Amino acid sequence: MKKSSMLLLAAGLTTGGAAFAQSTVTIYGIVDTSIRYLSSDNAQGNSNVRMDNGAIANSRLGFKGTEDLGGGLKAMFQLENGFNGDNGSMSQANTIFNRQSWVGLGGSFGKVSIGRQNTPLFDLMADHFDPLTVGNYDSNSWLPAAGTLVRNSNMIKYYGSFSGFNVGLSYAAGEQAGSARRGSQISSSLQYTTGPFSVGGGWQQTVSATNSDNKDTTYNLSASYQIGAAKLFGGYYNIKDSTGTTAAYMAMSNSTASAGGIAGVQRKDKGYFLGTSYQATAALSLTGAFYYDKSQNASVAGVGNVGDGKRYAVVAWADYALSKRTQLYTIVDYNKAKDAARYELTGQAAGKDNVTTLGVGIRHIF
Repeated sequence: MKKSSMLLLAAGLTTGGAAFAQSTVTIYGIVDTSIRYLSSDNAQGNSNVRMDNGAIANSRLGFKGTEDLGGGLKAMFQLENGFNGDNGSMSQANTIFNRQSWVGLGGSFGKVSIGRQNTPLFDLMADHFDPLTVGNYDSNSWLPAAGTLVRNSNMIKYYGSFSGFNVGLSYAAGEQAGSARRGSQISSSLQYTTGPFSVGGGWQQTVSATNSDNKDTTYNLSASYQIGAAKLFGGYYNIKDSTGTTAAYMAMSNSTASAGGIAGVQRKDKGYFLGTSYQATAALSLTGAFYYDKSQNASVAGVGNVGDGKRYAVVAWADYALSKRTQLYTIVDYNKAKDAARYELTGQAAGKDNVTTLGVGIRHIF
């Protein structure tokens, strides 16, 4: 009797809901894999040729959906897993939906979502201001958004648009018993667009999960301008980090010694970036970018170096569309580090202080 009542109730909710609500669910993804040459790929400075995930876009598989609740209100969700196309492994072990896992409501007020999500600062850089849309190789992914955690769990996030302004705010709970501050994160972004010109900036602070006195604070200001088939980009960032994570997220190579800085030692980074993209033909797009970073108190756990350093990278990227869904591309970048920053390039004092990489790949979007 009880079981039959529950089945009838479920059926009634389903048929009743169909009368006033419409739902859509989309399966989507990217498979992006490249073959890449590195002039230096270990502490001894030996070269290497290997198959990697995509140069720009990380491979992913996702599900997203919306339901019209009426009155302009919508329910929505997104589940997204990142994986490595070269071997099929997950990009983050033991986490199925490592990129996105959230549910929310949207309407005229904007959108509110809860769960694992990108930070507003990362969205600002990836979607609008980084010439490489935040590169996927370690050698080209050390922008301000990568100077701290680019996505976080246990997050509540708000997005809204008002008279040309786009606003993003988020708070991620650290969920540490006895302290609401440890492990927490606050992120924000503000963007204004008028015609071909756009300007934006963000602030983000991540607190250490083990010591609330240690935090990673990032500031950013960026702009872009569309001129016909070309788009110009530029920006500035400032990072102060005492959590020991900046070295991990701003590493310029795949060295294991770049896995973290020294907690309690405040590292400071100031940097600039410039770039341009050009739609040469309907199928061919060309992108060039330059990144510069000056660091103080640069340190790497396990190596023991503490000092000042400089780094820069020059990147060129050509993308050719075979169709709306499939692209071939090639990318080359040159990276140089000086003084204490050289440890972040190779992880060892004996390693080279520069690396050149060349990659060719294929990307399919579905």
